[in-house]
Amino acid sequence: MIVLHFTPAGARRCTLAFGTDLAHDRDRMERVVVPQRTERGWLKVDPATLEERPGVFGAGDVTGLGGFTHLAYYHGQVVARRLRGMDARADHTAVRRVTFTDPEVASVGLSEAAARARGIDVVVAGADPAETARGYIHDFHGGALKLVGDRQRGVLIGATLVTPRAGEIVGELVLAIKLGTPLKTLADVIHPFPAFNRVLGESLDQLAAKARRSS
Repeated sequence: MIVLHFTPAGARRCTLAFGTDLAHDRDRMERVVVPQRTERGWLKVDPATLEERPGVFGAGDVTGLGGFTHLAYYHGQVVARRLRGMDARADHTAVRRVTFTDPEVASVGLSEAAARARGIDVVVAGADPAETARGYIHDFHGGALKLVGDRQRGVLIGATLVTPRAGEIVGELVLAIKLGTPLKTLADVIHPFPAFNRVLGESLDQLAAKARRSS
């Protein structure tokens, strides 16, 4: 965590703290600044500006917004731009979550259960990556793909993949969720043969068809 104290004349003090536990050295920390915390103990920052208060920023794990290296790096970029006077704001709409096991596990957006809990009328589609040409080539077994769409809006809102290269495959779905790309547009994307991401084609087509039938 980097805590910067700013005045109109510039920085007065910079406090550096590493790790995920904000309260680990609470006495020393509170002599510098008394941070607001969430109920779970995270630094309470504005999710867009990453400020705990004017001139005091938090980035990465300590914010509780996501425990991922790539997200912490993104937060650092946002904070750096704001320190330069730019109106940069963090967007957590579509943060990819990847676990680099074998096979990889990747997800983005909402799960089906989370979407239903929010009252969203969902449509779902899935596929087995093992049944694609690349799955046969690599003799891959035991994978999964699940896509979740918003029936009324006709857009993708979540995805989970268990497959080799899941961290890369999920990239186009991250962009689709971030931009709210219509399902009918996603279903029209041509995926190269025999790339791993061809597993997305049929599932996106199924998802778009289900949304059309119910609209």
